[in-house]
Amino acid sequence: MNIMTGVTQLLAKSLEKTMLKNLGENTVHKIQDRLFERYGISVTQSMEEFEKLDSVLREFFGAGAVGLERKFLESLCSIKSKKDQTQKRFTISESAISQSILKAYSDDEASKILNASIGESWTILEMLEKLQIPQTSGYRKVNSLIEDGLLIKDGHEISASGRKTDKYKSLFDNVEIDIKNNKVTVNVQFTQNVIDQSPILQTVYGI
Repeated sequence: MNIMTGVTQLLAKSLEKTMLKNLGENTVHKIQDRLFERYGISVTQSMEEFEKLDSVLREFFGAGAVGLERKFLESLCSIKSKKDQTQKRFTISESAISQSILKAYSDDEASKILNASIGESWTILEMLEKLQIPQTSGYRKVNSLIEDGLLIKDGHEISASGRKTDKYKSLFDNVEIDIKNNKVTVNVQFTQNVIDQSPILQTVYGI
């Protein structure tokens, strides 16, 4: 798993559903056929290589593809304001994604893991020992966070015996959860590496 996979896992499933809702089943099937014809990949796989999906969308919609892509993505997560474009702060709009983040931060152990790994990479064992989390539940929580895209692979360390162990850190530099009038708003700040290596965010927002 690489850095951009974190963003992809967080957004891909909802982004596919949004495309289907906005473009309709027939158009999405045509896009799927063209992706496979040109690149041998599916719509799902194209989320990982977003520049290829962008190329096919431009075939179908010309210059209007950029507006469509932004519409799709902003239905999931949108830049809070113009000044936040430089700070990479986003409001999560899609409830499924918000719930995934809320679920993680409402769990004591998962929250500790995410907070401890902001801006700092750890092996799983280092993380659990530092936080004094039992390995049985800890490994389960870490693997769940990785699967949800909230923890991302960030390098590795090599032991004296030559064994390579992956290191992980949080997808975000900051997470703010606001609750007003029974409405929950989740604002996140992606790490700079995530921005730099995310085809989805780079293509749509050009940041």
